Amino acid sequence: MELDVTKAFLTPATNFPFETTVTLEPQEIGGETITFDPVALRGTYSAYDNVVRVEGTLETIAHGVCALCMQPADAPVKVDFSEQFRRDADELEDTAFRYEGKNVPLDHMTLTLVLLELPIRFECAEGCEGSEELKAWKKNNPVSSADVGAPTQHPFEALRSLLNEEPEQ
Repeated sequence: MELDVTKAFLTPATNFPFETTVTLEPQEIGGETITFDPVALRGTYSAYDNVVRVEGTLETIAHGVCALCMQPADAPVKVDFSEQFRRDADELEDTAFRYEGKNVPLDHMTLTLVLLELPIRFECAEGCEGSEELKAWKKNNPVSSADVGAPTQHPFEALRSLLNEEPEQ
């Protein structure tokens, strides 16, 4: 999916609203296939000096398997974003995404933002007791290492804090 940003180049530094959907392919994550509902993107875009800024909110539902009972489980994903696109961007080195011409590709940005928001593990419901095998194991092993401290829900939380830090000059 590409967003036509021609209007932004005709009127620099002006915000233009947009609303679109992006379809993500199923992703293999940790040996599990995760699927997604179409991702709704809403927000604004603007351009200035060949840099396109896209800001807004994305929403979708990720579908996986409950880590406890192996039944289908869903995780809502909602992300507020503010991203830059540059013609000369090196996506492996820069924090900006690359674009060409007057169209901004939204697929890579959308996939990146959704994957960063996925939970470490899917659970079908809060308080899921798990499979019969898990219940039997818990009965024989009442204390778990997960009981110590507050577990994190996002595998890339530590990386997100790095994105928010200012680089040292």
